[in-house]
Amino acid sequence: MNDLLYRMTFNVLKDIGFGQANEEVEDGASKLGGSLTIIGPTNPAPWILRMAFALFPGVWNIPHWFKFLEMTQGIVMKRLSSQPESVDIASFFLEDAQRKEADMISREAVGGDCGVILLAGSDLTRDSTSGPSLILLFYCLARWPEHAEKIRQELRNVDYNDMAALSALPHLTATINESLRLYPAGPTFGSRVTGPEGLNCDGVFIPGGTKVVAPRWSTGRQAYEAAHEFIPERWYSKPELVKDKRAFAPFSMGRNSCGGKKVAMSQMRLAVAVLVSKYSIRFAPGTTDEMSVENDMRDQLTPLPGDLKLVFEKLE
Repeated sequence: MNDLLYRMTFNVLKDIGFGQANEEVEDGASKLGGSLTIIGPTNPAPWILRMAFALFPGVWNIPHWFKFLEMTQGIVMKRLSSQPESVDIASFFLEDAQRKEADMISREAVGGDCGVILLAGSDLTRDSTSGPSLILLFYCLARWPEHAEKIRQELRNVDYNDMAALSALPHLTATINESLRLYPAGPTFGSRVTGPEGLNCDGVFIPGGTKVVAPRWSTGRQAYEAAHEFIPERWYSKPELVKDKRAFAPFSMGRNSCGGKKVAMSQMRLAVAVLVSKYSIRFAPGTTDEMSVENDMRDQLTPLPGDLKLVFEKLE
């Protein structure tokens, strides 16, 4: 399931971002995935990454990063020479570049915007967020099939092509939220620096200029009753199971929150609705450790789940 969902989400991103679906999907996802194996471990200290780029350009997975940059430049150049039938995300920053005099906007800068969309704004790629989030969501549906059945009942007489109708289904949205609570798209991502006056946190003084982070992985297991249990109902019919609503921020919050939130949620709702309404979902025969998806997961800026092997059996 991993590669299938990675390719699907990467393809969607290229379509809505640059009007370039169905082109070099597998190769592009591979380059993006390889690049993030570098960014993840060095995220707390990006100066290490800059030093590695300058001194060791051919070592480890660093070549993946440069290949990724080449890919983004190719995507931008192809987009500049074409005009998609519908408005894509690239339309907005290309128009902005033209307003600011195109000659002053380097190809590298526009390519950087392209990379940001693929890496972060998407929520949709191999080691960005929707790819892993979809894998972990289907893992939850296979592990707790009663929730797939509840969603199936909600979907009766609902057109799953109607995004507004899907967003109104409480158990569908709650199941996605519960999966994001337990398996956040950025488990330990989102560091900040304390102000010059420092910060007093629960009786502990943190000096000014100190890098701090509140890991979503930890808050997702501390700010809830029965925190280690998968209970989607806590998000609509059992609010007493949520100790502090502020702890749930899977897409961050404020002006720096994820701009692709609605796209990501729509994609996850649609993927679940289409598959759950047509198929039953279970772990593949021979799966000796159902929790390997979770136990083998790595944190590399965004999560990299273990292999998920499922069987989709067509419903009568």
